[in-house]
Amino acid sequence: MPKMKSTIISVIRLEPAKPQEGDWICTAHGRAACTRDLVAVAELQTKDAVQTYRVCEPWLSENGDAAAYLAEHGYDNRP
Repeated sequence: MPKMKSTIISVIRLEPAKPQEGDWICTAHGRAACTRDLVAVAELQTKDAVQTYRVCEPWLSENGDAAAYLAEHGYDNRP
């Protein structure tokens, strides 16, 4: 997976995981490509703003930046 162009600020675990419905979709993959439950909300600093992303478990484990962030900071680490 290519390196992200944004920086992860925080990852907040959703307890329990939430199914995708309405506006709550997997931001990383989109509903058409992902039917998994949402397990976390990640805040990412882009060039211009802080963006909130709803993500599934594979995004957290397969995205190198996310996996490294969780290994260092864990969940529920809001500033």
